[in-house]
Amino acid sequence: MPPQVSKVAVIGTGLMGGSLCLALKKSGVAETVVGYDISFDIRKKAKKLKIADQIAESSEEASKDSEVVFLATPISSLEEACLDIGGSLRDGAVVSDIASAKLGVVERLGKILPSKARYVGGHPMTGSEQSGVEFARPDLYRDVHYVLTPTEKTDPDALGLLNGILSALGSKVIYMDPYTHDEAMAVVSHVPHLLSVLLMDVARIQHEKIPSLFAITAGGFRDMTRIAGSNPRIWVDILMENRKFVIQRLEEFSARISGLTEILEGEKTEELEKMLRSAYEARHEFSKKAGFEMEELYILTLMVEDRPGSISRVSTVIGSLGINIEDLEITHSTEGGKGVLSLKITGEKNAEEARRKLESLGYGISLKKA
Repeated sequence: MPPQVSKVAVIGTGLMGGSLCLALKKSGVAETVVGYDISFDIRKKAKKLKIADQIAESSEEASKDSEVVFLATPISSLEEACLDIGGSLRDGAVVSDIASAKLGVVERLGKILPSKARYVGGHPMTGSEQSGVEFARPDLYRDVHYVLTPTEKTDPDALGLLNGILSALGSKVIYMDPYTHDEAMAVVSHVPHLLSVLLMDVARIQHEKIPSLFAITAGGFRDMTRIAGSNPRIWVDILMENRKFVIQRLEEFSARISGLTEILEGEKTEELEKMLRSAYEARHEFSKKAGFEMEELYILTLMVEDRPGSISRVSTVIGSLGINIEDLEITHSTEGGKGVLSLKITGEKNAEEARRKLESLGYGISLKKA
C-alpha cells in the first residue's frame, strides 16, 4: 500500500514541478497537492491548467502544514527557496529537491534547513528539451529511475516515506551517495549534453558555408543534437554545480579524440574497426542491462498541423492509454502548415495500440521498427 499524507507542496511549477504536481494528484497519495512558483504568470498558468489542487501565493503558504515539500526550482534558487520555507515548515516535514547535481546541493541545503526538517536529496532521471508548465504531463515520472541520495545523516523514516510516494508515481527508486551520483551524471548526462552542444555549434558554423546543410540532416544528427535545444539557463546551473566531474570527463574525451585523430591520420584501419566494434558491443550490452532491446523500439510517424497544441494533443492521447513516449521529433514542412511527427515507443503491443487509437481519431500512421 502506498503511503497516505494530508498535504504535499511543490515549490516551482515549470515542466518538472508541474509534472510532479500532476503525478502526485493522479497517484492519490496526498489529500491535497499545493503548487507555488515565484513567477506570477506561471502561477496563473498553473492555476488555469489545474496543475495542483491549490496554487499558493507564497512558498510559505504552500509549505505550511505540508508533510512533504519538493523543491523543483533551478539549482541557483534552491538555497533561497529553503530560506523562504524554513520558518513555515512543520516539525518532521520531509524536504527534497530534484536537482541534477547533488554533492554540493546536499551539503548546502542540509545546513540551511532547520533541524525540525528532514532533508533527502533526490534526482528524477527524466525531463524534456521542452520547458514550461504548459508542457507538464502526469506520466513524466512513470517508468523512470528516481535517484535518492541519502547520507549518514538522513532520517530512515523520511527516506522510506519518499520511496513510497515516488514508487506510487510509477518511478523506479534507487539509492546512490551524492559523490557517486555526480560522478555518474557527468558520464551519462552532463558531458553528453555538452557534446551535443559542441556538435550543434560545429554544424552552425558549417551552415554558414553550406546553406543547405540543415536541409539534409538525417535522424542520427537530430538524435544527437536534440538535447542541445534544452533550456540554457538551467544547464548553466547544472554544469557549474558539477564542473569538477564534468572537467575530468571532458579531459578524457579530449585524449580519446586526439587518439582517434591519430588513427585516421595514420590510416590505421584495424585500430579504427576495433574501436567501432568495441563501441558496438558495449551499446548492445547496455541495451540489455538497461532493460530494453533496441529491436523492441518502434517509430510511429504521422502528419500534424504545424501549430501550438498539435503535439500535446497526440502525446495526451497516447498518455491516456498508459503508454510512455520514449522520444519525439517534429520535422517542419518547408511548405508550412504541416509537420511530420515521429514518436518512439517501446514494445510492439504498445505501438500497435497507439496506432489504432490515433487512426480512430483520423490520423494517418506509419509504423516501423526502429
